[in-house]
Amino acid sequence: MKAFLGNSAIAGGILFGFILAYGTFCDYFFQKPEYMDFTEKRTWNIAQKGGNYDYAVLGSSRAFGAFDMPLLDSLTGWKGINLGANGSGFKDNYLVLTLFLKTNQVDRLLLQVDMGVLNSKMAFSNEFHAFTFFPFWEEKEVREVLQEEIPVMAHPLTELAPQWRYFYFNKYFSPKEVIRRCLAGGEPSNVFLKTRGGIQETEKAPPATKITPTPLPETPEEEDWRYLLKVKTLAEQAGVAVLFFSAPRYQDEQREVGTLLSQFPNRYISPEGFDQSNLSFFQDQGHLTSNGRKLFTLYMGKSFQESI
Repeated sequence: MKAFLGNSAIAGGILFGFILAYGTFCDYFFQKPEYMDFTEKRTWNIAQKGGNYDYAVLGSSRAFGAFDMPLLDSLTGWKGINLGANGSGFKDNYLVLTLFLKTNQVDRLLLQVDMGVLNSKMAFSNEFHAFTFFPFWEEKEVREVLQEEIPVMAHPLTELAPQWRYFYFNKYFSPKEVIRRCLAGGEPSNVFLKTRGGIQETEKAPPATKITPTPLPETPEEEDWRYLLKVKTLAEQAGVAVLFFSAPRYQDEQREVGTLLSQFPNRYISPEGFDQSNLSFFQDQGHLTSNGRKLFTLYMGKSFQESI
């Protein structure tokens, strides 16, 4: 019995030591730019450092695909970056902006708001990409959100060995993934630089031939609204002016968004002046074609300048 207990203690010690050692390695490895997966847009956003921008766009895929960023820069005379990403709700956006502002300067935040992002559990198959932020556990804001989202992360044992979190999402942090990234050697690191973080024109999709409009909820979910307020507060406390906007949805004027945001003094730029009934501008109800993106950029470029 003593031998069994002794062997169990040794095995437990070895396992605990491995968890600590591998987790500490992951903390280092997955923050190194040359080993980050820059095909994951949120990771690319977080990796940008030392920038000084006149504006940043933040939101979901509808913000990511709303603008021709070089064109918007030329229209406004500003230097911008698009921090939008597919499937990003306000919880993702809060942490992306938190990490981005620690190493970059921004004058204005163009924050995308619609009733889809304000009902993220309905709109997205995965409303929070927790694994993206695991390597940044030491940041207080990241830790608080992860502990709220994954309650086991708030357990006292996690304080003893927080490195175990990498085994929670072992698909993303396995030794196999480490080897894959070592072999890749940071090849995709410049994938979004040319487009200022915007969607690449190689990702063109044809116009839809038919769209059946689907209404969105008229009221926000409490958690999504709370994180919208956290994004707004975070930006304003950092001295960043916040402008709200909505990207076009086919045959949807989104007036409830303007009503909801009217309680704030911040400017809200609606898409009402954009032709939202022209099928050729949309690849689906909520996403623009390349031509639609250029026309919306022209429309919003003027609106942004008027907001100064």
